[in-house]
Parts: sequence; structure tokens; C-alpha cells
Amino acid sequence: MLKLKPGSGFVLTFFVAILPLLYPCRVNAQGNEITVSGTIRDSSGALPGVSIKIKGTSKGTVSNQEGKYRISAPATSTLEFVSIGFTRLEIPVRGRTVIDVVMKTDEKTLEEVVVIGYGTQKKVDLSSSIATVETKDLLKVPGGFQAVMQSSVPGVQVNAGTIRIRGVGSINNTDPLYVVDGMIGGAIPDDNNIASIQILKDAASSAIYGSRGANGVILITTKRGATGPVKIDYFGFGGTKAISNNVETLNGQQLAELINEEMYNQNPSRTDYLPALSNPESIGQGYNMVDALLRTGSYQKHNLSISGGAENATFRINGIYSTDKPILIRDNSKTYATQFISDFTKGKLKVGETVLLNFNSRTWSDKNLIDAQRWSSTLPLYDPNSTTGFAGAGNGTDVASALANAYLNENNNETFFANGNIWASYEFIPGLKYKFNLGLDLNRFRGQGYISAYSVGQYQNHDPDELNISSNQNNRWLFEHTLSYDKSIGKHSFSALAGITSEESRYKAVNAGARALPSQDVLILGLTTMSSSKVVGSGLGQFAMYSMLGRLNYSYESKYLLTFNFRRDGSANFSKAYRYGNFPSISAGWRISQENFMKNVSFIDDLKLRGSYGLLGNSDIAQYQYQRTVSFDHVWYYLNDVMVTGALPLTPSNPNVKWESQYSTDLGLDLSMFRNKLSFTLDYYNKKTEDMLVNVPISYVPGYVDNFPVLNAGNIRNRGWDFIATYRNSARKFNYSASANLSLVKNEVLSLGNNNEILFGAVNPGGDNVTRTAVGRSIGEFWGYVANGLYTTPQQLEQDKAFAPKAGLGDIRFKDLNGDNVLNDKDKAFIGSPIPDFSYGFNIDASYAARFGTLDFSMIWQGVQGNEIYNNSKYWGEGMYHYYNNFATTLNRYRAEELVFTNPVSGAKTVYPRNVDTDMPRAILGDPNQNLRASSRFIEDGSYLRLKTVNLGYTFPEHVTKRLKVDRLRIYIGAKNLLTFTDYSGYDPEVGSDETRYNLARGIDAQRPWGRTFPNSREFFLGAQFTL
Repeated sequence: MLKLKPGSGFVLTFFVAILPLLYPCRVNAQGNEITVSGTIRDSSGALPGVSIKIKGTSKGTVSNQEGKYRISAPATSTLEFVSIGFTRLEIPVRGRTVIDVVMKTDEKTLEEVVVIGYGTQKKVDLSSSIATVETKDLLKVPGGFQAVMQSSVPGVQVNAGTIRIRGVGSINNTDPLYVVDGMIGGAIPDDNNIASIQILKDAASSAIYGSRGANGVILITTKRGATGPVKIDYFGFGGTKAISNNVETLNGQQLAELINEEMYNQNPSRTDYLPALSNPESIGQGYNMVDALLRTGSYQKHNLSISGGAENATFRINGIYSTDKPILIRDNSKTYATQFISDFTKGKLKVGETVLLNFNSRTWSDKNLIDAQRWSSTLPLYDPNSTTGFAGAGNGTDVASALANAYLNENNNETFFANGNIWASYEFIPGLKYKFNLGLDLNRFRGQGYISAYSVGQYQNHDPDELNISSNQNNRWLFEHTLSYDKSIGKHSFSALAGITSEESRYKAVNAGARALPSQDVLILGLTTMSSSKVVGSGLGQFAMYSMLGRLNYSYESKYLLTFNFRRDGSANFSKAYRYGNFPSISAGWRISQENFMKNVSFIDDLKLRGSYGLLGNSDIAQYQYQRTVSFDHVWYYLNDVMVTGALPLTPSNPNVKWESQYSTDLGLDLSMFRNKLSFTLDYYNKKTEDMLVNVPISYVPGYVDNFPVLNAGNIRNRGWDFIATYRNSARKFNYSASANLSLVKNEVLSLGNNNEILFGAVNPGGDNVTRTAVGRSIGEFWGYVANGLYTTPQQLEQDKAFAPKAGLGDIRFKDLNGDNVLNDKDKAFIGSPIPDFSYGFNIDASYAARFGTLDFSMIWQGVQGNEIYNNSKYWGEGMYHYYNNFATTLNRYRAEELVFTNPVSGAKTVYPRNVDTDMPRAILGDPNQNLRASSRFIEDGSYLRLKTVNLGYTFPEHVTKRLKVDRLRIYIGAKNLLTFTDYSGYDPEVGSDETRYNLARGIDAQRPWGRTFPNSREFFLGAQFTL
């Protein structure tokens, strides 16, 4: 029986009201119907598959293999002829019974213009590797920018928000450069405000940005106003999100049984078992702190745009409001933003601006997810007798309550920025244009953190309370002058660009703190009752860059293409001797399809070979590497019992530090076939980074603590392939497309100077470095001992007794690689790589237009293959060495024989069955064999395939929107991260890292106990779009 839920009456009323709009009474106002037939051709002959429809109706047909069609239509109606790759035609019937049609190739395909550095160019004239993103895909899913970049662009890898283009070219920062409407370092607009995205992937396209182009460039153009009446656009959505994959831990009874077994295996004759755990069955399910920290999150975003203008003046104003409530408690944020865009023309003078103002407020608290996992499930979470209301650690554990921490501290962050540019151009003579671009980037941040005074059990105390406040501001200005000239002489086309740019930024920061505030309701530092707790610090920084740039394009009949780029950069990050760097590139293209010998190959629409070579740079390094630096922050000493401010040597100098240089080669092929229905792009690239900046260890005697001088001592190579194929077609009312892409990359370290290795990725506890970067290997490969299964026979124990004297049956068996009967660092080896063998994605889009409206469907899949993850969360979750909780996977732990255990404290009996068919080691208190040492035990396959998004939409038909007085109305529902296929046992195979040197710590899950690896949440959303 169907039951209507409360509120469903509104839904029923809505559909009753809307039904007449969807199916209005049919009135034949176009006269009597006649039968119309004919033949459809193009320049090559008959054209099958053309959609023929009576305008304003859903009635239609499709031409057959001979290009013939037949349709019944009113004598006064208009027929629409549509086929992918051809210009749309509308032909009035006017009583005719025979209408033959000649379809013309859609010149828009040939005339399509893409944005390049400091200009635009016809897509067919490109001789470099530039990928274009379908911006309509951005609106299919919340967070569309990263989702589409991750799944739709070959050569681009996105991992937990970190974007890499064509591999990892340095151990230093390799984030791509963003340029928004010509503003270098521009703020990424909201998805609904983006008109186009181009990704510059090779040296020929990126060299115009010189020292900042080595990691790729992402060019974004915002939507602008258009001539015509004022138009209002709305795009909004809301959704819920929850953890997509939880890691199950032991319940109370299971943990008590585990701990009793740990204690027994350590000493079978002991009697000092914990009374609280002596009768596991009576504990039952117990408590789960991770579940207490998780919640169903929610979010919403609303984007409202107003645009319009006259012939010489247009405008667009965007307003954005969004909120986000993540899946962990005590975390909420709001964003308010507005964007002003305008363009004015006065004769030969054009002026425009794009300015984005954004304010974000976030209230959150520190929460240690690993502590929550370790919390004993035999302990309650709350204690009514505690002053805080939270229970403290016990039953042998010393772990802090992550739940208590979540409520006993609070952070408030406020961020405001203004980012954009104002430009003016003047055309002196036809083709000769001067442009001035002024960019502005202002950032303001204020952060406040408060930790209350509390005592939660024996191990979690903080007294007195503490307040810390920090504030910083950064002002950056960009000045650019460019002169461009375009000229065509017969079949020859030339374009030239020359320019000079300068950039300057200044940074200021101040921080202060105090303890013992009079009340948590009055958080004012000056009211502290403990003057000695006051701490004040400040910082200053500045940066400048001066550049000259140029470009020359030549095209002969759009057949033979040649481009030369050059940029000379001067950066304040280097000493005067090495301040300037030169970055040239050259590219060439050959459109084979334009040759006479290809004219009879009718199924090929466009075929182009291209190649490029160039030199790029990377100046994105820490400032003042060529100067000695000192720190005065929190540094003091006592002289004659008086506290005096001191200084600490921070970094040693290297006046010879210079640019990282990248030599890049690219060979590509672009192919379009079958009237542009099928297209391919294939690229091979070879990038070699030289003079990579590497820290070289020196003695600690000079006083530098782990801050070593930087030398240009490393070389790295990335070689790979990018491939994408797209197919588009239509069949009557049905339109569909499919796209697939594949990226392969091989990373190799060629040299590291005198320092032949870099150890990094320290994991807790113990601080072992689990990545090693070495010559002949890839960056940041995992490094550790090699596990060789478990000890399962006494003979194995006897064989390894010399280097594993404390091992027992069920312990991890490690390999003595050098055979010296000593297990030490000399037995470590490479045990995996976080870099995938390849990454891939595929998209499917389909729409069906009918009388009742248009249905559209899309889905995006994305995956990686061949990478490994170092799952350090297993240290805590599968350690079985302490009284902490463990993962449920430890239920499959090793036992050489069945154990019938009677607890000497309670007399309760527990039967532990024999289990030798497992790779989970035995449980033993203290871990005498060091099963938890950094080893291949923690390496897992990180490959995955994910249904990134699925979206179903409905667009109301024109006769409905007219009645509603809107131009367009679409509603949609969807899901994100709905399915993930992986063998990885952690929360999510897309592992993030908050390390500043991300490339050296990539792929380490749960790197530190306080580090948080957030999984991709599973989301369900709905939204609407309309235009007035």
C-alpha cells in the first residue's frame, strides 16, 4: 500500500498544478499537414543520420543511409535539420512536398578559439599541447572544478586536492600556476562563473610564463556580460554527505579478549589481568568514539548572476553564498562572495575589469581521529562525575579523549581577499594593439584559538586556559604592458607579442598569546592574570619579479604552423649573480588534412602533427636561500637572572643558488573523423629537470637545527603518454557522447649531487623515515624492511634466531637481505612507490528531447592503477601490542594452537580457536619481535576505480518556461563518490598529506597521530538552474 508522508500533499499539489503545463491541449494552428520528402547531402555525398524535426514540436525523423527522409508536417511549418559537425538549418515548408538540403560543415569547429598565454588563438592553429575542459561538466557535481580536472584531462593527476601536471618534476613545490582573466595567481572563480579552462602542458605553451611554467599552467576565463536586456541567472544546489567507507574497530568484548590474549602470550603464568576486562562477555558491544565524532554533513551553495549591456558597455555581477558542515563534528564554515565584471568600448579604446571579493568564516576544533580509533571500546565516552562531562582514559590506556578535545578547544578563522585585474587596450592601427593590465591581490587573515582549562582523567590535563591570536596580510601588485600585432598577407598569417611585467608582494604578520584568562566569555589577551605567559611575535616578507616576454606565430594557409616563445625573468629569490633566467621555446605543426593528397580521404576532417621543445623554470622556493636568516620568535636567554631576547640561526646561506631548469619535449597528434564525431589526441612528452634544489646536510656545530644549505644538485626525468578519445553523435531526439582518457608517466631521479639519497616521511611512533629518494628510482619511494610472511614452524625460528631472538610462532618474519645475521638499516629496501603506473577516466553524457521536456544524464568515472600506499594507521589498528583498541581485521590473528583460557581474576573462560591460515600476526603485549617496525607489512595496493559523479537532470519545455516567464529552467539530482572499487583497507585510497614537501611524503596514510587523512565523502545532492 502506498503511504503519503507528511508534506507529500504539497508535492502532489505541485504535480497536479504543473501537469497542464507539461501537456497543454494541442491546437493545430499551422494548417493542414502534407508529406514532405527529400535528400540531404554534404560536399561528399549523401548524408545519413541527420535529425529532421518540426520546429516547436517533438515530431521528427532521421535521414536513411541514402540521405533520404520523409515526414508529415503542416504546410506552414518550419523544418529543423541538425547533425553533429554541420551548421544547423531551419527551412520553412511553404507548402512544398520536396525539399532537398545541402548541409555545410560547421565552421565554428574550425574557428574555435582557445585562450593561450597573453592572448587567444584558433584551436586548429595550435602547435603546442593545450587541453580544453568542457565547462558544462563543472556544473554536474559540487566541487566540479577538481572533479573534472581529475577525470577528464589526460596528464593531470588530482589526489586529495593536490594537482600535478605530467608527473613530479621536483622534490620542491610543483603546484601549477593559475592565471584568471590574465591575472597571474588569480583566484579560481565559482564553477558557474567559468567560461573556459585551458591547461598548458608543454614548454611551448607554458614558456610565456617562464620561471612559473615548469609545473604547468591553468588558464581560466570568467563569464562576461553580453549585449542585450538584463538577464538573471541562478545556479544552486544542496546536499548531504557521509563517510564513504568506515574502518571497523573491535567492540568491547572483542577488545577485552584481545588484551587478555596479548597478556597471556607475553607471560602464560601471569595472574595480573585487568579486573575490568576479566569477563569479556559481560562487556558486550562497549563504546565507539569514532562514531561519536562522525555525523551526516550537509552543504549548500547559491550563485546569482545579473548581466546585460549595450553595444559598447556590458556588465556581469555574481553573488555567492555557501555553507559547509563536514562529516566530523564541531566544524562549520560560511562563504560570502561577489564578483564584478565589466567591459567598455569607446572607439579604439577598450577597458575592462574582473574583481572578486570573498569572505570566509570557519569555526572548528582540533580532533585526533587516530586517538579516537585507539580509545578503548571498554570505556564509556562520558562521565557525569567529571567536571567536563567526559570520561578519561583507563583500562591500561593513556590515550586522550578525542571527543573531549573536540569540545574543549575552539578555533575561529576569518579570511578575506580581493583578487582581480583592471585592463585597458588601444588599437593604434588595424592589428596593432597595446594593452595595460593591473592586477591586485589583497589577503587578510585572522585566526583565534582557545583551549579551556580542563582535567579529563589522569592523562589529559590543561591548566590554565590558553588563548592565541594571529593576523597576517599580504598585498601583491602586478603591472603588465604588452604590444601585439596581427597581420595576414595572402596565405600567410603572422602575429607577434612583446611585453614587460613587474610584480611585487609584501607580507606582514603578528601573533600573540596568553594564559589564565579571567573567563572564557571574555577572550581578551590584556586581561590575563599571568603576565609571564604573554607571548608576542611578528614577521615580515617581500618578493619581487621583473620580466620581459615575447611570442611570434606564423601560419601558412593554416597548414604549416610555427610558434616561438621567450621570457626573461628576474626574481628576488636569487642573488644578483643568478637573478635572471631565460626561458625560450619553439613549436611547429603540420595539418596534414589540408594537403591535396588528403582531399579524397573524406572520413578525416582534421589531422595534425605537432612538436615542441623548450626550457622552463621553477622559482617557487623558500625565500632568502641565498642569505643567512635568524629567528627571534620565542627565543630568549637569561643574563644575570634577567630574561633577554635572543636570536636563533635559522638557515645557512648559498649565494650561488639559482633556478631549477626544465627541458621539455612534446610530440603530439590531433585527429578528427566522421564529420568531427570522433576525435583523438595523443601526446608523448619527455621532461628533464636540472639544477633541482636539494638540502645538503652539514654539521650541527654552526647551530642550524635541521635546516641545511640548499644547492642546485639534482636532476629528474618524467616521460609519459597522454591520450584522449571522444565520440559524439545524435539519433533523432537522442544525443550522446562518450570520452575516455589515459595517462602514463615514468619518474626517475637522475642525480642528487653529493647527497645520493633523501630520506623523508617520518612516521610516528619512532620517527622512522619511510620514503627514500635515490638515483635510478622515482621520487619518494617507500623504504623499509621486507616482510616475508609469518613464522609458522620451529625450524624457521631456529634459522633466524641470530637476528630474531625474541620471535615466536605468528610473528612477522623479516628478511636479512645482506645475510650478515643482523637485522638493521642495511637490510632495508625499496618496498613500493606512490606514483601510479597510469591514471584514467571516462565520461558519458546523454540527453533525450521530447514534448514533455529534455532529460539529461551524465556520469564520470576516474581511477589510478599501480601505485602503493604506506598504511601507517595499521601501526595502531593492527599493532596488538598495547591496551589500545584495534581494527576488526585483528580478529583473524594467528594462533598456532587452540587456547582455552580461564581468567584467574574472574574465572571466566574464553576459547581462542587455532588459526594458522592468515597473514595477521599474533597478539603479544610489548611487541618483542618489533612486528611494528617500518616494513612492507604496511604497504597496500592503492589502485582504485571510482564513480566520481552521476547526474540526472530535467529541463522544462519551452511552452512551460514561457508560462512561468523564465527563459530556461532545469532541475537535477545526483551523487558523488557513489562507488569505489579498491583493495585498500583504509578509509580511502586517495590519500592526502599536509606535509610542505608533499612530493616526498605522498602516499603515506595517517602519517602522524595528529595528522588527519580525510576520506572522500559519499554525497547526494539536488539543485536547480534558471534564467530570467
